[in-house]
Amino acid sequence: MDNNTKKVTPAHLTLPMKSVMSAEATDPDRTIAEDDQNDNSSGNVEQKFERLKLTLKMVKGKKFGLGVILVHNRILVCKVDDDSLVCGILKVGDQIVSIDNIVVEDKIRCRKELMNGLNRKGISELVLIRPKTKDALDAIMTEIQLSKRPSQLTLKQLSPVPK
Repeated sequence: MDNNTKKVTPAHLTLPMKSVMSAEATDPDRTIAEDDQNDNSSGNVEQKFERLKLTLKMVKGKKFGLGVILVHNRILVCKVDDDSLVCGILKVGDQIVSIDNIVVEDKIRCRKELMNGLNRKGISELVLIRPKTKDALDAIMTEIQLSKRPSQLTLKQLSPVPK
């Protein structure tokens, strides 16, 4: 493994930091990274996403200010408060892949790992997949909005049954 590669997911998903990815035809049971591996091997050269490693540092007195949502087994940032700990570091639409080399696949684990790192060491290392293009960000924002809507089944269950 070269110095630019950080193993944070199973070996077949290990990518160099800042690798090029695309979210076209994302299967709901696979991550963006898995689909992007397929895109890279098929010759798709559109650069829609990048993989980043960022450090989040504890700042006493600042609110945390992060909202995340689980969409297709991916942790997506859906809110970043102004003047918060994550402001300027995380962006709406980022996918949090790992925290301190631990892959996160649910909101509880994400919060736990962030808090553990910040409380113990004062820092947390995050690996993210970030949209680079407007099209990529729009696709992620659509996924976030759709996941916030109640399902059609729920709406039907709440509707009165005709007599």
